Amino acid sequence: MLFSAVFLISTVSLAVGMTTTAQHGHHHSHHTHLHGHHSKPTHEPSISESFVFHFDAMTHTLAVRTNRHCYLYMLTADQQTSVHTSTGLHAIEKSIIDMIDTNSPTVAVTAQDLTTMSAKLSHFCRQLPALKLN
Repeated sequence: MLFSAVFLISTVSLAVGMTTTAQHGHHHSHHTHLHGHHSKPTHEPSISESFVFHFDAMTHTLAVRTNRHCYLYMLTADQQTSVHTSTGLHAIEKSIIDMIDTNSPTVAVTAQDLTTMSAKLSHFCRQLPALKLN
C-alpha cells in the first residue's frame, strides 16, 4: 500500500511537473516577447533628404531648394555652357551639394532682393530663406 501511495504521488508529481514546465516555458517565452527582455535587431532610422534644382537662364543662376533653405549659385561662363548637357548639369549639381554639405559661406538674400533678381527664382524658393553660395 505504501508503495502504491508513493508511486501514485510520484506519478501525479511528474504529471503536474511536466504540465507546469510546459506551460511555464510557453508562458515565459511569451512574457519576454511582450516585455522585450530579449534584444531585438536594431533598425536604422529613416532618413529623408531632397535637393530640387531650378536653372534660371535669365540670371544664369542655379537654385537649389532643400527642406530648410533655398541656395543660389551663379554659374561661371564655362558652366553656362555645360549646364545644357546632362553630364555638365550633374557635375554642377554635385559641386553645389558638396558646397552645401561642407557649410560653405553664404550670404542671405532678402525676399525683396530675390524678387527683384528674378520672379521665377522667388516663386521657386517659396517662403524659404534664400542664401547665395557665390
